[in-house]
Amino acid sequence: MNPSRRRAWKRHLRTFGSLTVAGQVEAALSLATTAALVRQVGGAEAGQVLFVQSLATVWFLLWDPRLEDAQQRFVPAEQLRGAGRGTQLYHRLVRLDFASGLLATIVGVVVAFAAAGAGWLPAELLWLLVPAVLGAGVATPVGSASAGYALTGRLFRLGTVRLALAVFGCLVTLTGLLVAGPVGYLAATVVTGLLSTVVLTIGAVRQVREACGPPAAEPVALPPGLVPFLVKTSATGSVSAASESGVSVLAGVFGGPTLVTYLKVATSMARLFITIVSPVAAQLYPRLAMAGAHGRRTAVMSDALRSSALTGAVGALAVAVAAPLTGLLLGLVYGAEYRVLSTAAVVLLAGAALRGTVIWGKVLPAALGFPGVRLAFLTAEGVCQLAVLVAVTQFWAGPERMALAYACGLLCLLALSTACWFLVLRVLVRSLPHTVPPTAAVGEPVGTTHA
Repeated sequence: MNPSRRRAWKRHLRTFGSLTVAGQVEAALSLATTAALVRQVGGAEAGQVLFVQSLATVWFLLWDPRLEDAQQRFVPAEQLRGAGRGTQLYHRLVRLDFASGLLATIVGVVVAFAAAGAGWLPAELLWLLVPAVLGAGVATPVGSASAGYALTGRLFRLGTVRLALAVFGCLVTLTGLLVAGPVGYLAATVVTGLLSTVVLTIGAVRQVREACGPPAAEPVALPPGLVPFLVKTSATGSVSAASESGVSVLAGVFGGPTLVTYLKVATSMARLFITIVSPVAAQLYPRLAMAGAHGRRTAVMSDALRSSALTGAVGALAVAVAAPLTGLLLGLVYGAEYRVLSTAAVVLLAGAALRGTVIWGKVLPAALGFPGVRLAFLTAEGVCQLAVLVAVTQFWAGPERMALAYACGLLCLLALSTACWFLVLRVLVRSLPHTVPPTAAVGEPVGTTHA
């Protein structure tokens, strides 16, 4: 292996390690705070907290523009048109993200009080819902901030910052829970979310400015194609997030708060696994985008299949190791009464392992310029997932049986979804233009120079 390729591999491994460690610590600490909440207030009251958090998330799905995909695709291209143009575009999109988050937060709080005044929302839920809305609102610009680190090749630094913020956030959240119960727990998420947004955004803006230079002196028009691309990727991000939050909302409506808690506990191992493989998608995005722009079909297919082999092996190992230990782990973390969810948790982990084999599906369509593909795909998958949950609540009794039935139905759905993603990969790669001479190395971040 030549020295430049060796250095590239070391850089990729270093970045993967940083993001993976950050993701694992974030997931583990999230599980710890959830477990503390369940043990402190019980399954039913914890379910109310998780329910209002899901309601707040669904609310922001309607408002959050989710600009990170558009930033990663258009900022580098805009920078090539002139010094500082990329910085200017990035700043404009960040300001848009902050403005939309602020507006959505204000309207959300007003709607919550109006619903309580009309008698549609019980008073005890109102004082949980308001801090939940505030907590979700202050976190809306985090995606744009993370995109700034990706654009400048500083994902390793992003991982270290996220790690520190996660540890601080866990300490503040546990303190709020112990001091003021569920309301303190939710109020702490407002503080930690605001801090994370401020720290990450300041760092991202500084990194983009260093890489692309000061913003262009004169205002320029938005790049052609940005708005249609943004609409599709924003809708895709919203649909993706709606699946998980929609499950909690529907579980609360049709199965009660205990089912919400049971599903949260049963999916904990699956969520932990997804955090392990998600950095692969973050690292693949710039490589796939550059290879697709140059018509390098073989490179796109090779990167996708190699990542599938890697994440598939990790997923199989995770299921094999977790299967005999799940009951013990759930009992230790959440309490002995949650050991009954061990089978459902293993089934959901197997589903997450299947999803992990096509982790490139999170970024491939947008990277190749077809964001509508993932939007259509996730819409169909999300509708089916919610339909499975509703059916389960109608035909099974008891939260334990509902959770297991939902897990089995979701595993079947994800098996079909995985097979379809490989078909989508074949179709999208064939749709690429023929090879054109590259002007930069595949995966090269903006602002990088060569000696």
